[in-house]
Amino acid sequence: MLIIPVSGKIGWKNPPLATLTLLVVNCLVFFVFQLNDGENRIAAEQYYFDSGLAEIEIPLYVDYLKAEGKTTPEQQDIEAMDVEAAMAVHMAMEEDAAFLDRLRDGGVIPREDSQFALWQSSRHTYERHRNQSTAFSFGLRPAYPRPATFFTHMFLHGDVGHLVGNMIFLWILGCMLEIGAGRVLFLVIYLASGLAAAAAFCAVYPSSTTPLVGASGAIAGLMGAYTVLYGRTRVNVFYSLGFFFDTVAIPAILLLPLWLANEVYQLYFSDATQVAYVAHIGGIVTGALLAVAAKRWLSRVDRDSFKASPQEQAQRLMHQALEHMGQLEMTEARRLLEQVLVLSPEDPEALKHLFNIHKLNPQSEVFHDTARRRLHVLLRNRADHAAAVECYGAYADLARRPRLAIPLYLQVAGAMVTAGHIDGAEKIILAIMKQQPQTPGLPSSLVKLSQAFRQKGRHDRWEDYRRLIRKRYPDSAEAAIIHKADGAR
Repeated sequence: MLIIPVSGKIGWKNPPLATLTLLVVNCLVFFVFQLNDGENRIAAEQYYFDSGLAEIEIPLYVDYLKAEGKTTPEQQDIEAMDVEAAMAVHMAMEEDAAFLDRLRDGGVIPREDSQFALWQSSRHTYERHRNQSTAFSFGLRPAYPRPATFFTHMFLHGDVGHLVGNMIFLWILGCMLEIGAGRVLFLVIYLASGLAAAAAFCAVYPSSTTPLVGASGAIAGLMGAYTVLYGRTRVNVFYSLGFFFDTVAIPAILLLPLWLANEVYQLYFSDATQVAYVAHIGGIVTGALLAVAAKRWLSRVDRDSFKASPQEQAQRLMHQALEHMGQLEMTEARRLLEQVLVLSPEDPEALKHLFNIHKLNPQSEVFHDTARRRLHVLLRNRADHAAAVECYGAYADLARRPRLAIPLYLQVAGAMVTAGHIDGAEKIILAIMKQQPQTPGLPSSLVKLSQAFRQKGRHDRWEDYRRLIRKRYPDSAEAAIIHKADGAR
């Protein structure tokens, strides 16, 4: 599923550079440095059992568990333990910071023990193999924290699914916050939330040796900030299901359950070892607090960044109207089309569909009004003159007695000349001459009509209208031009 926020403020002239940079860095780190992490961990575990290190450490760890009263039935009998069980004990040992500290400090294998030298060499080699895993070296291990890993863990991921899930929400939230709050504030929220998430995880799980990896804590901060800054504001998003795509306006707050659903999915279906909800809580609280501070002191948040423009609202209403027309629900379609025209009074598509709906009741005043509105729009563009002539033809046939203003009739006649319907244009112009011979623009319309006849090779009609102009409108500029042209011949 693809979800992309839609805003007129996002484009080539104003790209969300900070968000794109974070996306690229996360993806590069994973695909350049982490792709072999699984192989490196397998190689380390293979060495652990092949080197004899397992035969030294596992019995000692089982004895330690027995002394602490922590052994399980599967761990009681070392002799009957198969490889899978031994590996499970080893994993448990690697997550037991208290035992590992004792082991490294000589509290388990004294230096005077005959096995100490072999154990120490094998342990160092094993850890060197294990540390070739990027996640293990640069992930945050609360039991053995390094300052750099509070930052580097944000750019590491457990697997492709973990990466993709995080990047989808980084893109959605990042675009909105970067455009609405500015790049600097966006980056501050992202990085501060990631650091706070790491700190929260360390505070709750100070003995954890499992590396914390992932951008989820930082993205949780974006979610917290987004909820505070946008809340119920409706944002327009484009979504694709592969075989179907559309845009929809949703309240900003709805992205929160979507994000939580993604986290639950990662918990149960991803290959990542765990989902650090404590880190997420730390991130989301930090992001929300920073957003509150930004609203109070910075006053630079643009909450209308993703508010649908009148054009976008009109497009959405048009789409709904067409769906109702397809289902023959004309009343609802008409209502929606009228809303489109409130937002975009000269929308040609809306006027066309509304005209077709009102054709069902051609004697109504609204049919005449819609025809006039549509003709005004179509007659402005020479490329639409053929459509204007077609519209007028349908209107005249159905209305019986068309009710257009004289100037609009002249414009229709001009469009007919342009579209090659000379006889229809002649009929309209002669009717106007009969009823209102002094109509402004009539001599000009007669000139166009005469020229159209000449282009068609009908020179007799061309001469007739030239004489008519000189006779009926002797004081017009058109008559003067004809008189001058005749004198030059």
